Amino acid sequence: MGNWGFLPSPFTADAVSAVAFWLLLILSGVGAVLAAVLPGRRMSYTVSALCATAAGALAIVSAIGVLAGSPGPEASWPSALPFGPLLVHLDPLGAVFLLVIGLIYVPVAIFSIGYFARDGHGGNSASSSGSPRAYGALLCLLLASLVLIVSAADAVLFVVAWEAMAFLSFLIAAYYYTDLERTRSVYVMLAVSEGASALFIVAFLFLFGASGTFAFAGMRAAAPGMAIGERSILFLLVLIGFGAKAGIMPFQFWQTRTYPAAPGPVAALLSAIIMKLAIYGLFRFDLDLLGIGPVWWGLSLLLIGVGTAFGGVLYCLVQQNLKRLLAYSSVEHAGILLAGLGATLTFASLHLPVLAAIAGMATLYHVLNHATFKGLLFLGAGAVEHATGTVALERLGGLARRLPFVSATFLIGALAISAVPPFNGYISEWMLLESLLQSFATSDVLAKVVLTACGALLALVAGIGVTAFVRAVGVPFLGLPRSPQAEQARPVGWTLRLGLGWLAGLCLFLGIAPPLVLAGLDRVTTPLVGVSVFDRVVPPLYTGHPGAYAPLVGLGGKLFAGLIPGNGLIVIAAPAFTTIDSPSYLLLFEVGLLLLLWAARRLVRRLGVVRVGPVWAGGIPRFTPRMAYTGLAYSNPLRLMFNVVYHSRAETELTKPASRHQQGQIIYRQSVPEPFERSLYRPLRWLADQLAMRIKIIQSGSINQYLTYIFGIVLLILLLRAL
Repeated sequence: MGNWGFLPSPFTADAVSAVAFWLLLILSGVGAVLAAVLPGRRMSYTVSALCATAAGALAIVSAIGVLAGSPGPEASWPSALPFGPLLVHLDPLGAVFLLVIGLIYVPVAIFSIGYFARDGHGGNSASSSGSPRAYGALLCLLLASLVLIVSAADAVLFVVAWEAMAFLSFLIAAYYYTDLERTRSVYVMLAVSEGASALFIVAFLFLFGASGTFAFAGMRAAAPGMAIGERSILFLLVLIGFGAKAGIMPFQFWQTRTYPAAPGPVAALLSAIIMKLAIYGLFRFDLDLLGIGPVWWGLSLLLIGVGTAFGGVLYCLVQQNLKRLLAYSSVEHAGILLAGLGATLTFASLHLPVLAAIAGMATLYHVLNHATFKGLLFLGAGAVEHATGTVALERLGGLARRLPFVSATFLIGALAISAVPPFNGYISEWMLLESLLQSFATSDVLAKVVLTACGALLALVAGIGVTAFVRAVGVPFLGLPRSPQAEQARPVGWTLRLGLGWLAGLCLFLGIAPPLVLAGLDRVTTPLVGVSVFDRVVPPLYTGHPGAYAPLVGLGGKLFAGLIPGNGLIVIAAPAFTTIDSPSYLLLFEVGLLLLLWAARRLVRRLGVVRVGPVWAGGIPRFTPRMAYTGLAYSNPLRLMFNVVYHSRAETELTKPASRHQQGQIIYRQSVPEPFERSLYRPLRWLADQLAMRIKIIQSGSINQYLTYIFGIVLLILLLRAL
């Protein structure tokens, strides 16, 4: 029997994490079985979704326990395979991503109950063809595979779980399988996943050759003894493999095709969880298994990440489909996460462990934040599709009155992704940008230039991102309805609202309680980088001798001492580190400014007389949807500014000339090709077609020819054995 790691004796608080971990795996299996055997389609997928919800909650409990210091669950499963036992160990790095899985799975499972309730289908029922019963089983099985990926302690279990995840995510994303266009788009995701698997499997085999074991512990010990050239080859293999799965350019095409084709809750899973597992793979290899490498490792990740973020946000700005807009935003944030990991590796290579740890904490914080606000935005887009049957921006409008709760929560997600305090995106993006601005601490000239340039470009990316999400909120939710679908939008059910409310609350909580999050993340970066930086990031206000932070004690030190498991409430207040001041100070200033404006408004009301009258509208008696500012018009100035990147085309056609008493009519068309479509994808497709035509002769349909192949292969095997 293997060592399963169940129930230490006596049963203590440290055992809660292990018990929750094993229970969530059991519950996932039970949910899949119940989905298959329970009578009634509605009951089967509802029960399986509730099982997935409970399993997600257990994942949160297990992850928080490990991040709070409890020993993670461990297991050694005997295997008949020649690779040795399968090893499970949930360490702090895996616990961060397990927390992401739990935080997203709970609202997605709840949301799915209502999303697929109407006639067993969601959104556009005319093209629906999936089975909710199968969806419920796949939802539970996918959860089990995700959990095993982040808790695998050997390469074999990691690969098996990854392959299960790739196949299950393909099946669940292909819910509308009779829609051939959607199914082809989802096939692209499966192909990219298999390509990624091939590359990191080769990397695992190299590490096995150096260590003689598939266990991560043995690989970790053997990697420093490998030649730097071999380790660099492994670094590149992993970068391309996991980078393609994360959606870095030029591999972003699978995301921008698959996310719009998948149902709303599945798109949330793909962006908030599946993409993060690629980031987990990069963290596991680059910081844990391979060890610290040369400076160019980190700089290359920085440049690729910032380039991906810049390209992603530019194409996000001009999309006319809400889900494609969010897909390109996911590409942008994949680049931001890659840049954060690059900064971590760069500082570690330059022997600046404190900066490396802070950059690593900021990146992992952004993993959590992006999962929550992007999951919220995709669920919001799914709710819009569920209520209207479309996500085309130019066919929406005025949804704030018809779907007030969806509009409010989508606005919260947009504010969070735009890094507006007090929501969570602000803290992690500020910390990451602050880390890049520490380039003056390095002695390497090239690193200084790259870090500074990447910091400036990320600031530009953040600004364009705000513009993109002003458009994403304003066009579909404000103004007047532009189509009958928008005008007749139906209110969504309480399960959809509950899922949206869960993630909206998380966006606020993660933004106002960063010390709680950073305390757990410090347990992740300490073993990876070798130094604890929690006291440097969160000043020790809760001690009897606050030192340089004595003036800040009144802001929460004495009030919350002993109530919150952290040092204080102020994030990075150290003058030796900060260059653009503390985010906590800025948040307090903005809250104070809002209170001041509110007080001034109340005072002015008392001093003056309020008169109510009709709003002057330029003499127009009634506004129509055609008078509204469209998304195309909103993004057009930036499209022209960056047309050297877009290579877009715009055409106008006069269909009805204006006369003295009649209005004219002009049709305006704009086309923005996909990034790398002309320079990379078309030449590759042409080359593949030509190669296929050349080798077509091999598959002629002749039985005699196939028998000749078999004879030749047998003859070759006999010759090889004779040698």
